Amino acid sequence: MFTNIGKKIKGLAKFICWVGIIFSVIGGILQIVNGVKEATANGVSPVGQIVLGVIIIVGGFLISWIGSFFMYGFGELIDKTADIAENTRK
Repeated sequence: MFTNIGKKIKGLAKFICWVGIIFSVIGGILQIVNGVKEATANGVSPVGQIVLGVIIIVGGFLISWIGSFFMYGFGELIDKTADIAENTRK
């Protein structure tokens, strides 16, 4: 369970990044679709809803991607530290 923990942390970072990207794209598309439906039903311009949906997509992508750097970097540190410890024992 706790062997190769650095690789597991790096894998988890990749997984969380992709899940965040997928959810932000889905959320942005839903915002655009629902916003356009509501705006056209009320007779107003849907431009604001489209812009908000694009902001959700781009912002969610960037937050997920940049946020995963820290977790992946921590996993890399653990990997390198384990390699150093193994090499110094020899």
